[in-house]
Amino acid sequence: MDAISKYENINVNTVDQGTLIIMAYEGAINFVKEAKERLAQNDYAGKSINISNAVSIINELNARLNMEKGGETAKNLNKLYTFLSIHLTTANLKKDAHKLDESLTILQNLLNGWRIIIEKDRMQNQKSAASNINSTINVETVQPNMSNNSVSGGITVSA
Repeated sequence: MDAISKYENINVNTVDQGTLIIMAYEGAINFVKEAKERLAQNDYAGKSINISNAVSIINELNARLNMEKGGETAKNLNKLYTFLSIHLTTANLKKDAHKLDESLTILQNLLNGWRIIIEKDRMQNQKSAASNINSTINVETVQPNMSNNSVSGGITVSA
């Protein structure tokens, strides 16, 4: 495994769920864009490989949906992911750039929606964390130690 592959593996294994979703959408979008370029160059093998990679990502997103917790949203995403898989497969078989464009539009809209959801969730979590910290920490004293020209805090914290 080369250094870049190791880095990418570490990156994927250490990021939060929201970031993984964003990365998946970005990957699918990039594969569809590349497929479109390959189609324009009459590189049908390259087109097929890139569409196959995009469909694999979409199928993975679909497989990870939690239908119980996700309710109606998960059901709608399931339908959309199924549609995209079929649409991209049809685009591949028929060499249809228009279907690739339609798929790109859907994927980009989904990506933008997820970015908004994830950002709102992060902001809410930050507010909750700050609220919890402010309500549970009581700083009683802060007494700096100024001996030997160094400063070290003698902080007493009680919860």
